[in-house]
Amino acid sequence: MRKNLWSPLAKGATGFLAGLALWFALSSPYARLLASLSEPLVRVAEKPSVTRLIPKGSELTIERSDFPIGAPRPGLALMDLTFNIILLTTLFAVNRKPFSDRNMLGLLLASLSLVLVHVAAVVTNVQSIYALRLGPWSEANYGAFARNFWGGGAHFYTVIGVFGAGFALWWLFRPPASAPLDGSRAGRSRA
Repeated sequence: MRKNLWSPLAKGATGFLAGLALWFALSSPYARLLASLSEPLVRVAEKPSVTRLIPKGSELTIERSDFPIGAPRPGLALMDLTFNIILLTTLFAVNRKPFSDRNMLGLLLASLSLVLVHVAAVVTNVQSIYALRLGPWSEANYGAFARNFWGGGAHFYTVIGVFGAGFALWWLFRPPASAPLDGSRAGRSRA
């Protein structure tokens, strides 16, 4: 039993470290990518379009052309929204054949899907900041339903969605098990 446990633990630890290294190494370029993909989506609902998302390291500064000069600019820490790539690489690494074509393709497809999840998280968090954190401006421009919707969406992603997205994408894109586990019916019938 112990022998069977060490292999997945070692693979999981390796996947965790690979995901952590990837997350840290690509955080700044990824912030630029997320800003370029998210900004047009935020601006779709604006008349006139005033929002600019400015990447600075692993954070986004939210700039609006209608903000008063010298007023503080809200920011968004992307590391809090994107750390689920570590979970995703860990889950794919635990596969029986982590470097198989099917597993690597699954990881690639899940990672690309995770980019879409991150774009949605950025848009939701920017809207949540607009709806809840800009004082009288928020109340004047967002009704009660919109404030609850955007605030609830941002909170949901932070508490559940960031983890749930990693597990869901792994589940959707993982390769099917190639052989039954020892405790399955096929394993018992051979004994």
